[in-house]
Amino acid sequence: MNWRKDFLWPFSGLKMGFHEMHIPLTSFFFEELQPFEVLSGKGTAFAKLEKKESMLLLNLSIDSKLRAACDRCGDELEVEVSGNMDLVYKFGEEPSLDETLVVLPKDAFQLDLFQPCFELMVISLPTRFVHDEKDCNPEIIKLLQTPEWSSPDPRWEALKKNN
Repeated sequence: MNWRKDFLWPFSGLKMGFHEMHIPLTSFFFEELQPFEVLSGKGTAFAKLEKKESMLLLNLSIDSKLRAACDRCGDELEVEVSGNMDLVYKFGEEPSLDETLVVLPKDAFQLDLFQPCFELMVISLPTRFVHDEKDCNPEIIKLLQTPEWSSPDPRWEALKKNN
């Protein structure tokens, strides 16, 4: 878990104004995405922070290439994923129902950007991982186009007669 230190951004010593941070998205990060059928990947998260007197404004973007199995043929494919989101960090005690507003305790001194990067990656993933049809495994495509049965189940015919 030592790799997660790359996602920590101490803001307490920063001057008011704009600051930037680049976070490498390594194999350790992409291992967290295995439940979403991501096999591997690499990329970068870019964070731009505006420190104000009473809040922090964060613009977060990701650019990555990942490997996943094609949902149509099962072969591996490479997918480019990018996304962008804005978050507002305020200090206080009252939790927020707004998903773009994060309330920090008054004694907070750093941001942990792992969760925002993870969430941005998840919402930026395509709904399906598929090759172009011409790039899919032709043997699998042929199997998919072959019908599994040659005639309807005779039990359905018997049921139709009951109507």
